[in-house]
Amino acid sequence: MYHLSLLAGRYSAVDFRLPMMHLFAMDGFEIPSGTIASAGSALLAIPRGFHRGRGVRKAWPFLLVVMLPTFIAAIYYFLIAAPQYVSQAEFVVRGASSQPMGMLSSLLTGEGGSSADEDAYVVQDYLTSRDAARTMLRTQGGAAMFNRPEGDWPARFPNIFTGATFEHFYRYYKRHITVDLDTSTSITTLQVRTFRAQDSQAVAQALLVAAEQLVNQMNARKRANMIGSAAKELAEAQDQLRDVEEQMAAYRNREALLDPLKQAAPMLSNINELQVALTSTRIQLAQVQTESPNSPSIPVYQHRIAVLEDQIARSNKEVTGSKTSLVPKITDYDALVIKQEIVEKGLAAAASALISAKGQADRQQVYLEEISQPDLADYATYPQRIADVLIVFATFLMVYLMGKLIINGAREHQIV
Repeated sequence: MYHLSLLAGRYSAVDFRLPMMHLFAMDGFEIPSGTIASAGSALLAIPRGFHRGRGVRKAWPFLLVVMLPTFIAAIYYFLIAAPQYVSQAEFVVRGASSQPMGMLSSLLTGEGGSSADEDAYVVQDYLTSRDAARTMLRTQGGAAMFNRPEGDWPARFPNIFTGATFEHFYRYYKRHITVDLDTSTSITTLQVRTFRAQDSQAVAQALLVAAEQLVNQMNARKRANMIGSAAKELAEAQDQLRDVEEQMAAYRNREALLDPLKQAAPMLSNINELQVALTSTRIQLAQVQTESPNSPSIPVYQHRIAVLEDQIARSNKEVTGSKTSLVPKITDYDALVIKQEIVEKGLAAAASALISAKGQADRQQVYLEEISQPDLADYATYPQRIADVLIVFATFLMVYLMGKLIINGAREHQIV
């Protein structure tokens, strides 16, 4: 056997073992061994080119999946992307009950926050809501601010990736308006991003005005809800009192009596006097009959007693004993008086409840306090070119590695 040891490029030595052939007869020709050695040298050149082609084929998935998107992102962020300016403002929603609490108070109150904290979440949601977006369209021309000529075409609104409807604008709006609430300090941070620093500041100021109007509306609604119930009860008590007074006036007109109790007092006093006179006359009659049974004054006393008894009977009939007497009238009048007293007490309680509700509503008022006004940016904050390109590279690199792992796993599974 002949041994050929050759070094080709960066490849290691390759041993070719060729069968010893002094002569190889083919159709009458003889091939010397030197020719065979030349053919082996020619074969060495094939693996070098062959491995170079395999390297290129192995690299093109990485170039296509990772490097190409990174190259496109670099071109966009460094050559096309327009600067965007951020205006930031900070505010806090406070109330009368928004006082700093100690550790013991925090433990006693538990997890529940104050009314001002709840309203802060409401304001946060409102600033990123469709109502706020419509307010920006109506008052600030929000669509025009996001479509400035200096903005790059992929970042403007509308663009080739979005439509021109309100829903598309609302999605675009939420990407450029951020509202963060720090639960530890209750401070809300508002950030607005546009292609001009003046536009960002104007939009932030308009959103703060809208948020303050929302807080005022919540105060008015809360006050109306708290006071409305007490005011309704007071109005009902006033109507009931008015109805009782009308019943009292109708009774007095019908019975021709202002106050049956007061008017019955003289009648009862008169009956009492008649009773006294009757008793006195009977005593006198008894004395005369005892001392002088034949006295001519006896019939006089007897007549006087009969007259007194008749007068007492008639007076009693005026007070009691029939439907036209004072007793039924006094009974009806007493019922009206008791009803009036109950309604008056209810009216006083309703008035007191209304005053208490007003005081409580005043104590629960909340307001928006601005900590920092929307600033005018001196330089562009976005895009963050290097960071964005690195994010694109890392994202597609992860996709590439995951895909490679999946493919290799599938191949090993097929081999097994």
